[in-house]
Amino acid sequence: MNTGLRIAAFVAAVTAVFAIAFGVGRVAGPDQEPTPGPSTHQPASRQSSVHQEESHGQ
Repeated sequence: MNTGLRIAAFVAAVTAVFAIAFGVGRVAGPDQEPTPGPSTHQPASRQSSVHQEESHGQ
């Protein structure tokens, strides 16, 4: 087996291993759930008034 063929076989094997690992990771990985934003907790007007009161020491 010549050197060029060995390198090509090695590259093909490494590519196949990474492709399989990536596929398994996509299937078995954690579910992507959207992270809650600030609008899910309080209305924006309520948050701004709370921050203003805290900054004035009340």
